[in-house]
Amino acid sequence: MRITEDELKTKFVSGAAVIDVRPGAQFAEGHIPGSLNIGLANATFASCAGQILGKDRQIFLVVARAEDAMRAQADLARAGFSQIQGFIEADDLRELHKLTQLSVSDLISTLLRGGKPAILDVRSKGEWKSDGICESRNIPLAQLKTRVSELSSTSPLVVVCQDGYQSAAASSWLQANGFDSIQHLAGGMDAYTGESAEETVEAFSVNRW
Repeated sequence: MRITEDELKTKFVSGAAVIDVRPGAQFAEGHIPGSLNIGLANATFASCAGQILGKDRQIFLVVARAEDAMRAQADLARAGFSQIQGFIEADDLRELHKLTQLSVSDLISTLLRGGKPAILDVRSKGEWKSDGICESRNIPLAQLKTRVSELSSTSPLVVVCQDGYQSAAASSWLQANGFDSIQHLAGGMDAYTGESAEETVEAFSVNRW
């Protein structure tokens, strides 16, 4: 069922969740405040949603086109989500928020200058231990809701995962829950390790918080 932005805001007040299924870059450019970015194109779409949302919660979708809503609903239903209530196309949204995207080159420049930004790695503990960025904190995406008190909601925070997909979901969840200074690392660790070894070698360490 197609809904309006005003109807969607009313549902927010009553506790519904909004999943924006567009790619992370489009979400970052403009999204409805409080929505979660879980991109439909990724094969882990439904399982990612299950890590941050209860399956009995009412859900509304933000889509690039109407046919995406049908696919998203089907994928979520197969994963046990039964309360998909409606959708709105992104072009129909008026009030938009942005999410800061941080480039790998800017992060590396900061690290090589001696900067120590707070970095949250939402991959598994094993992945983080294998190549996590120096001084990063590891909270896997599935644990973020229960461990969010470990993070400061008022300090800048860079969020990273392997390819930028789960970190986009984590960044949007944090932003929706009052974290005002979130920076999402575009491309994740794949992009980070893709930079030249000479540039990045000093930024790797097993030294942890």
